[in-house]
Amino acid sequence: MPLKKDLYQTIAALSPNQRKALAQQLYQFTRERGKTSLVPAGEQPKRLVGYVVGYSDDDEPNPALLRAFLQTKLPHYQIPTVIVPLKTLPRTASGKIDIRALPEPSSAISIPSRKTEPRNPTEEILVKIWRDVLRIDAVGIQDNYFELGGDSILSIQIVSKAREAGLRLAPNQLFEQPTIAQLASAVNLTPVIAASQEMVTGVVPLTPIQHWFFEQRMVAPHHWHQAMLLELPAQINLSTIEKAIATLWDYHDALRLRFTQHSHGWQQACDDASHPPSVIKIDLSQLSLDQQIQAISKQGSDLHCSGSLADGRLMSIAHLTRGTTQPSWLLLSLHHLLVDAVSWQILSEDLIKLVEHPEQQDPLPAKTTSFKVWAETLKEKVAARASEAEFWFNLIESPTISLPQDSADTPSPTEATAETISVSLNQPHTQALLQSVPAVYHTKINDVLLTALAQAVLRWVNQPSGQIRIDLESHGREMIDSTLDLSRTVGWFTTLYPVNLNVTDRADWGATLKSIKEQLRQIPDRGIGYGLLRYLGDESTRHRLAEVPQSEILFNYLGKRDRIDIGTDIRVIYDIDYGQLRDSRNQRCYRLEINAWVTDGKLQVNWIYDTQAYRSQTISILAETYLQSLEAIITHCQEASSGGFTPSDFPDVDFSQGELEEFMDQLTQQP
Repeated sequence: MPLKKDLYQTIAALSPNQRKALAQQLYQFTRERGKTSLVPAGEQPKRLVGYVVGYSDDDEPNPALLRAFLQTKLPHYQIPTVIVPLKTLPRTASGKIDIRALPEPSSAISIPSRKTEPRNPTEEILVKIWRDVLRIDAVGIQDNYFELGGDSILSIQIVSKAREAGLRLAPNQLFEQPTIAQLASAVNLTPVIAASQEMVTGVVPLTPIQHWFFEQRMVAPHHWHQAMLLELPAQINLSTIEKAIATLWDYHDALRLRFTQHSHGWQQACDDASHPPSVIKIDLSQLSLDQQIQAISKQGSDLHCSGSLADGRLMSIAHLTRGTTQPSWLLLSLHHLLVDAVSWQILSEDLIKLVEHPEQQDPLPAKTTSFKVWAETLKEKVAARASEAEFWFNLIESPTISLPQDSADTPSPTEATAETISVSLNQPHTQALLQSVPAVYHTKINDVLLTALAQAVLRWVNQPSGQIRIDLESHGREMIDSTLDLSRTVGWFTTLYPVNLNVTDRADWGATLKSIKEQLRQIPDRGIGYGLLRYLGDESTRHRLAEVPQSEILFNYLGKRDRIDIGTDIRVIYDIDYGQLRDSRNQRCYRLEINAWVTDGKLQVNWIYDTQAYRSQTISILAETYLQSLEAIITHCQEASSGGFTPSDFPDVDFSQGELEEFMDQLTQQP
């Protein structure tokens, strides 16, 4: 079928640079797919193979010349590992290249491949930062950030570390320039942001996620905590820890927030730093290891429930000693209103700097934008988001599948009725998910995780197609204003927004993945506008967004949470019970909450469910179905016939999916 006339016109209207970029990207679609994949021991890994037809039978390809030539024409990931000389290219009856008829590369000529080394000091710094943050030994300047397992949460750490090294970046630049070669050229192009270094005090507007929290009307809102346990060398004494905590208290303004309820609702304010929290000292030296672990749970529960919203006592610390020669434990307990996952990374790294170098003057880098300025900026940006309202109205008011329950008409879920089932993807599949799958359909991790979730839910309800609504969490530190830098700011920044996952054909993995990817790309700025309109917008908009029942499922991907190497002799301990983080009487919003992260090289998925509505067997089957869906996607992406682009890959061109595929189809046909 010939290309449509308007498609020709669309392409003709592009600038020369746009056409060059389009042709280069589309070339990847026509290549024999050499996707990196993990394979069982003894099998050959997949490679990118090039098939060459010479001008005459006497032509012999020269590997060095071929590599030099291809490097001038193609991105590094499109350069073949091996070359196979052919007399002619096999074709199908319709004239297309017959990929399945191409011979195995048994007579291939190898083209040595290597990581492209940094060419200047800026690239050297970025390579080191990527290695540290992504925990990868070999990083080349042409490697794609998302194909190395990068995600939006880790991008904030990269920006923070680059900032300390004197390189000015913004998190969104990693999305726009996902290789070090590209990113290095964008260093210091963002405006210089001069954040105030003074102590911040005074009234702070509630952010959308804080409005959401108080909307829940919890029985014990003061007891909704997060915690971290650090193992410290025995020589670090209490006075050093107290000094470090006082410095954090002064430096990170959000730690000093307090919340009071008035007739018109809740209000928050930031106090001065005159009363830092005291560190509770507990001696566990006379207890066995098992008894010490039990003591952590008991002391932790006491810490988590001891705070007060009105008094601002929402940060508690306990130093648990275990003898003069044994490492001690430091338990930090903070109300969720003060911190999120990114904040914990910042706090832990800062705390370690302070306790390892107590004599150093000004060991912490300059402050970034304060939480108070962020909250005020959100309020100022509401009017600019008014045009998004219709998008969110259409989304939440469209029909979706209702989830089944084992027991109907059950009371609202609470922390007491919640149980957790944990499943994990093995290391080879996790590595493929992080590093191989993204290149096939040009996806990010959430595209794949949510595609698997949609497929699993459809199998659960036994439907071939349908639309599933979920609430999605993201880190929320979006670049809504060029004057903001949140890379080192502590606070609760989470964005919470609904998405619809529409699947038209459950049996087609490729089509479903491309469709979910495009649906997620349609959401403006990763959903930050929804919360602004829902809680800070005009009255009619707030009312209309509030009157639709919320989603039944919450999904949150927390990124890579592998071992945090923040000190030579200091580590974060994950496998000890920190105690009861939330009051058992507090209401839960969702019957089903899914939290996923990567730890020890494995994707772990926790399914928190309401025991009043579901039997454990039901959720166990659903969790295993989800893993099977992920494995099926990974297998599909390793097939030679899989892969392709979607319209969001070409933001400057107005393609529909059908037009794009038609264009690609034309590229593979014989002239």
